Amino acid sequence: MPNPTSLEEAIRHSGEGWLIDSFAPPEEAIPYLRQTLQAVRAIGQQRFEGNAPDLSEKAVVQEYIRNPLRVRGFLQSLGGTRSTEMLLMVWRILQGMEVKDIQLSYRKREQFEVRVVLESAYGEEDPPYVSNNIHDFVLFRHIGILESGGPIFDGFYALRVREA
Repeated sequence: MPNPTSLEEAIRHSGEGWLIDSFAPPEEAIPYLRQTLQAVRAIGQQRFEGNAPDLSEKAVVQEYIRNPLRVRGFLQSLGGTRSTEMLLMVWRILQGMEVKDIQLSYRKREQFEVRVVLESAYGEEDPPYVSNNIHDFVLFRHIGILESGGPIFDGFYALRVREA
């Protein structure tokens, strides 16, 4: 199959067609996902002004062509959360930011909050990414882990789901 040229082609090429097919009705999936990308892009522009990441459909497709497995993780995230701030965090990790700090506060039936600070290889920090939606916790299953002189959260990856 040739390289995808649209968001729908990238989604289907990546094996994440369920994002479209399980949407009700399916023909509204792509407009909804485009709207979500625009909302994430707007949050990025608020946070970073001129240095905001490009989350246009074209940029996502181009990044998919360069790094399909990581963008597949982002596409899976589009189906797993509605939090634009956390989706922006995911994109920033895909672009090379590292997880510096995670603070999680949870009290059964009372409270959930996660705060994540990302930093660049040069030590520059993003403002914290904050969510009070427990469903955003699902994003952490995509973050790689390793032990190298201490615990490290490393990168953001697609889940390895058994293909039928």
